[in-house]
Amino acid sequence: MYANTGYYDDQRVEEMRSDTDFFVHCCGHYRLISRERFCTDRKNGAANYQLLYIADGSAHFLIRGSMQRVAKGAFVLYRPHEPQYYEYCLSDHGDVYWVHFSCQEDNWLLKQLGLDRETVFQTGTHGDYVRLFDRMIQELQMKREYFAQSNQLRLQELLLMIGRNRDRHAQSDFYPYYPQVEAAIRKFHRCPEENFTIKAYAEENNLNYYRFIDSFTRITGLAPRQYIINIRMNKAKTLLGNEAFSVGDVAQLVGYENPLYFSRLFHKTVGVPPSEYRRQVRTEEPNPDKVWEGNGLPGA
Repeated sequence: MYANTGYYDDQRVEEMRSDTDFFVHCCGHYRLISRERFCTDRKNGAANYQLLYIADGSAHFLIRGSMQRVAKGAFVLYRPHEPQYYEYCLSDHGDVYWVHFSCQEDNWLLKQLGLDRETVFQTGTHGDYVRLFDRMIQELQMKREYFAQSNQLRLQELLLMIGRNRDRHAQSDFYPYYPQVEAAIRKFHRCPEENFTIKAYAEENNLNYYRFIDSFTRITGLAPRQYIINIRMNKAKTLLGNEAFSVGDVAQLVGYENPLYFSRLFHKTVGVPPSEYRRQVRTEEPNPDKVWEGNGLPGA
């Protein structure tokens, strides 16, 4: 069995408790390699919360008195003193991350995210989950300065991601291209200057052109082409603040060979031509040589 774990102290898991919200007591990663079965049975639960993430395969959990198979892409949350029983089987290829933490039951974040009511959260698989778990484990193992505070922040980030991705997963029935739209957004932001058409992008990624455009527009509020234009114009505004780049240079850097076409598009999108925008930016820049009168504070 593969096990990578980190603990705040040597206190028994069932007894770990803190008055500090989002205090991480221990965190780990389990995966069966040759052992046929592994189970945990806490009839009286623990004094803390336990959150488990099925990164791959599946595992079996006792939830409200009945055993349920939970597949990858889901979280299970046990609350303080709630009976816990779960098992991993080699044949299920379960790859599970877990964390024990303390938190007030009426905590505002748990309530806002709806994590105070449910037990199983379908969120889909995301690499950032694994990254956060691995970092929490590492912090507990190395115990560098402020490691407890660092893990508090990472746990809150994890919970926020669960809330966000659970809502998106629930919308997948309405927006079946949600993962593809997210991938496209990352691509567009990573290299907005790249010369491609939306149709070519759809074909390259085996997407139905019309369904992709419809899903993208529903999710972002903008058609893909306009979304890319907006990214390019925002990048252009930043570049125009640098006198080292001419308007023609900026046009090429954001993906337009024709400076005149870029200028017309910039004017249409931003409301002023590139040269006027540059002049406005220069006018708004603070003068480092200005001496403030009175008590030396601007606006005093």
